[in-house]
Amino acid sequence: MNLSGTTAVVTGSSSGIGLATCRALLDAGAVVFGLSRRETPIAHEHFRWIQADVTSDVAIDEAFDAVLAQFGRVDLLVNNAGFGFFRDIELIDPAEWRRLIDTNLTAMFLCSRKVVPSMKQAGRGMIVNIGSVAGKRGIKGGTAYCASKFAVNGFSESLMEELREFGIRVACLNPGSVETGFFDHAGIEPKKFMQPDDVARLVVSLVELPDGMLPDEMTVRPL
Repeated sequence: MNLSGTTAVVTGSSSGIGLATCRALLDAGAVVFGLSRRETPIAHEHFRWIQADVTSDVAIDEAFDAVLAQFGRVDLLVNNAGFGFFRDIELIDPAEWRRLIDTNLTAMFLCSRKVVPSMKQAGRGMIVNIGSVAGKRGIKGGTAYCASKFAVNGFSESLMEELREFGIRVACLNPGSVETGFFDHAGIEPKKFMQPDDVARLVVSLVELPDGMLPDEMTVRPL
């Protein structure tokens, strides 16, 4: 996909991978909408920030309706919003569990269902879901986080099979540890990190592959 002049939506845009991805997409020529609860610190003529809680059906509907009313379509959706914590299962409050699942998984469903109709009409488009290496193997203390990210991989693969006949590509990117605010509250501290800008450049590279090429899954780790 040539990103010049395309319309992209990035969730969790206020920091980390989401913020870096917004900037990388803008550099590639896209018009970018960032969805987040906290303001996204980008001043660019082709960037719009929409305050939205991605766990809210109503907030997601309103945000995407605003984008579609202005541009008529979404060419690229990057489902990035997420958070995590690692602790023993008996210490996890059920409300925390539900908030994590809603943010990391249900939000992808809510956002994806809003962009698919315009992508089908156009006969093209791409959805990139940000998963995690924690969606490929279990981690001690990660019952909630790993469960959500394993589900992201299943959601992505199923959606890929559902949409490929319409010319719509779905990819799941599973990064290892990235130097973001994620680990400020996660309860673990990795020894090595990748940088958000590098992950963002990888997202752009996947999107810019030829439209006839489907990168359905990729896992990257710190060296």
